[in-house]
Amino acid sequence: MHDVSSSKPKSEPNAVPLGVKLTDDENANGLTFNLVTCYQLFAKRQADAVRNDAGKIWIEFFLEWAMFGGTLKTLMRKRGWLKVPPYYYPPGFPNKQKTNS
Repeated sequence: MHDVSSSKPKSEPNAVPLGVKLTDDENANGLTFNLVTCYQLFAKRQADAVRNDAGKIWIEFFLEWAMFGGTLKTLMRKRGWLKVPPYYYPPGFPNKQKTNS
């Protein structure tokens, strides 16, 4: 049987090479991805709830996480971690970008 309460070995976080560590930007975007996944789960569970009290609990979860998401979005904007994706132009749509001619 494995002892789960044993102490963890000493580690040196600065000894990890920079290419292996996740940046703050990557951590924040990963957290945001998980947050959106939870939003979808909460909405699905709320819609599937047969009992009103259970549905209310899922709505409360959703609202708590939505407030956290708003705080996270503000922090990501402030730190420059929130990036605007490139515009999507469907096939056959005239490209509105300026050309250097």
